[in-house]
Amino acid sequence: MSKLKLSPWQLSLAAAIFVVAVNNGGLFTSLAGELDLLSRDGIGFLLTITGLAIVVLTTLFLVFGIGRFQKPFIATVFVAAAVFGYFCNEMGVIFHEEMFLNIAETVRDRNLAEATELASLPFIGHVILFGILPSVVLVFVQLKRRPVLREIGVRALVGIIAVAVLAGIALPNYRYVTYFAVEHRDLRFKVIPIFPLMSLVRLTRDKLQRDVPFRTIDADAQQRWVSGKRAIGIMVVGETARADHFSLNGYAKLTNPMLAKADVLFGHGASCGTSTLFSVPCMFSMRGRDTYDPDSAASESNVLDILSASGVRTVWIENNSSCKHVCDRIETVDLRRDPDQSSMYYSDMGYFDEILLREIDTYLGSEGPDLLIVLHTLGSHGPAYSRRYPPQFGTFSPYCENASPKECSNDLVSNAYDNTIVYTDYILDQLIEKLKTRADEFDGFLFYASDHGESLGENGVYLHGLPYALAPQAQTDVPFIAWLSRDLQRNHQMGADAIAEFGLQPLSHDAISHTLLGLFDVNAASYKPELDLFSGPLRSLAALDTAPSGAGMD
Repeated sequence: MSKLKLSPWQLSLAAAIFVVAVNNGGLFTSLAGELDLLSRDGIGFLLTITGLAIVVLTTLFLVFGIGRFQKPFIATVFVAAAVFGYFCNEMGVIFHEEMFLNIAETVRDRNLAEATELASLPFIGHVILFGILPSVVLVFVQLKRRPVLREIGVRALVGIIAVAVLAGIALPNYRYVTYFAVEHRDLRFKVIPIFPLMSLVRLTRDKLQRDVPFRTIDADAQQRWVSGKRAIGIMVVGETARADHFSLNGYAKLTNPMLAKADVLFGHGASCGTSTLFSVPCMFSMRGRDTYDPDSAASESNVLDILSASGVRTVWIENNSSCKHVCDRIETVDLRRDPDQSSMYYSDMGYFDEILLREIDTYLGSEGPDLLIVLHTLGSHGPAYSRRYPPQFGTFSPYCENASPKECSNDLVSNAYDNTIVYTDYILDQLIEKLKTRADEFDGFLFYASDHGESLGENGVYLHGLPYALAPQAQTDVPFIAWLSRDLQRNHQMGADAIAEFGLQPLSHDAISHTLLGLFDVNAASYKPELDLFSGPLRSLAALDTAPSGAGMD
């Protein structure tokens, strides 16, 4: 079979046009909704943005596609663009720096379950059609060879001509192009594969420039309040739970039947980020979201380190992907590594969260100093929501059983997701019951906060991880739940009226670290009482001689 003979610049231009044309459905749809594409301004902007993408890609293919490496390089971009295009156009995912860090963390954690859920049949078909098959076609292309200096000259000339043509298109429309681009800055996120590639370059540059020494914070922290009994707290890190799907928050479906009877405190507020990789370390950092930086936070003590330094035994029990380095310096149990497939709790290459109910019994029955148990739950992790709970918790049916929510109606996706909230409700209630049954042994508390929320198909957006400034409230408004034992309330001098204010004050992940320090009465320089949810306005000014009545009591 004869091969098609093309010059390197011809192949580069053809490949660039193909990549831009087949992978930017989301961009073109957005432009059609915002522009009058039949007007002069609309046509000018469309030609400018697509022309810019084609010129950038053509330049990349000519600069990095040297000799025999040109076709493999183009094939790699074909496949990468197909992957980016599917998730961006079909799921509303944006491939910014944090998203690539999430991907790298998934690989590092060997989280095969999450990877296989994302590799749905529609995704695989898309990548084969727009990534692999075009790459195979390259086999039948024969590149024309020129002397090195002449080839360099031709490529440089092509680049100059391409820029000149782009300028010829953009300049007559410059005022409108710049105005529209400024007013719709989020459109740049949808230019595939240019924006993802730019994000990778920025991420690589930042990583190469960073070499931050570890900084110890509050090594001299001490507990100053000593009760007659030890204190044991359970901090539950939720996964992908959005506040507006909790019936405790007024949601129409009864997703919290158990907690509604458990006298818990409920509130909702801002997450630190829109991904586990960003939010979980931020939740335990002494920095607020405004000053939080993942690399700096990984190189300094967090609240668990400070609690340990003060004498509180701190244990992290992992049933998600990983602790994202939060637990690197404390006692850790990783349930996701080598799970027992014969266990009644085994599911989807890991465990249902019920395994945590069994795991904490040893710690609750132990002796020693005050204890904080952090449980990192699998919660409502998508996209295969129906795999997060046992069949008996399929309260709302029918529900989506497909690993790709895009293949189900929004109602079915919502039912599957809501069932995960029902299951979380059960887990939290059982944990509270365990604390209640040992109320005579220690002062107990449970504190729950989700790391981020989740989009369930609203406006065509699924999952999470959008840049915070663009993320819908579904991804950033998360639930906070607390239960405090009677003795702990009394010993911390909390009045019933003050406790009732829990859900009325502004809540955010910024408060978690300081609240944990306050509950264990740790004296630390980094502690901010104004961020402690049970200090300041919640702490009674006068000592109480009798236990208060009301919410949050056993």
